[in-house]
Amino acid sequence: MKIMNFISYKVIPFLTGEYKKPDVFITNMNYLNWKWLKKGILSSQKYLKGKCADIGAGVAPYEKYIVPYVEEYIVTDNEKTHKCMFKNSKTQFLNADIKNLPFENESVDTVVLTQVLEHVDDPFKALREVKRVLKTEGILIFSVPFIYHAHAVPYDYYRFSEYGLKKICDDLGFEIKEFLYQGYFGTAVVSIVNGFIWELASKNKYLRNFVFLPFLLVFFTVNNLAGILLDKIKNKNFTPNFWLVVQKR
Repeated sequence: MKIMNFISYKVIPFLTGEYKKPDVFITNMNYLNWKWLKKGILSSQKYLKGKCADIGAGVAPYEKYIVPYVEEYIVTDNEKTHKCMFKNSKTQFLNADIKNLPFENESVDTVVLTQVLEHVDDPFKALREVKRVLKTEGILIFSVPFIYHAHAVPYDYYRFSEYGLKKICDDLGFEIKEFLYQGYFGTAVVSIVNGFIWELASKNKYLRNFVFLPFLLVFFTVNNLAGILLDKIKNKNFTPNFWLVVQKR
């Protein structure tokens, strides 16, 4: 059991760059998703300011890209879902429910909310709560999946389309400053195939760790390279993820 855990939580993350998120290696099954997410946070740095709450941050993968641009950086997450999604995590965070944040009205300048809303049972209430704590003209930077497989089950509730997101922002009084498509058909299909193969291999973790692992790493590398090429065909109807920067009116 100890050697199994060592391979699962030490060797595999080392070989795939999982500890370096979003700067994972091309051997990582989620390489393409992280590539686009990193592009999103880098393009949003000019909007970061003041007191910043990184809500539902998990292991806070964007911390080093945020901290130089803000005066105060606060990481929050839900303890229950954090334990489910991030085994052996040592990340320090403020335990908080996004639907009931521990901040005063209009006390936060910037909120970062990446890959979180799909895991909230009432994302609309969550966004209203985010709006409550944001100052007028405060910035919300968030991302959500559109075409993506079920993950972090059973805490995976929603997917969001471009038009649904635009309506939600308008209804809640957020002005869209940037709306980015995070990959296209290549990222969408490769992410799903990689996830499927990993889940299939993980049905027997002994075989996955001691027999299949080298082949999986090669498979993911080849797939990721193919995904980069396929993404040259830019069809927004097949994007796997959206990245938005919005401002509270």
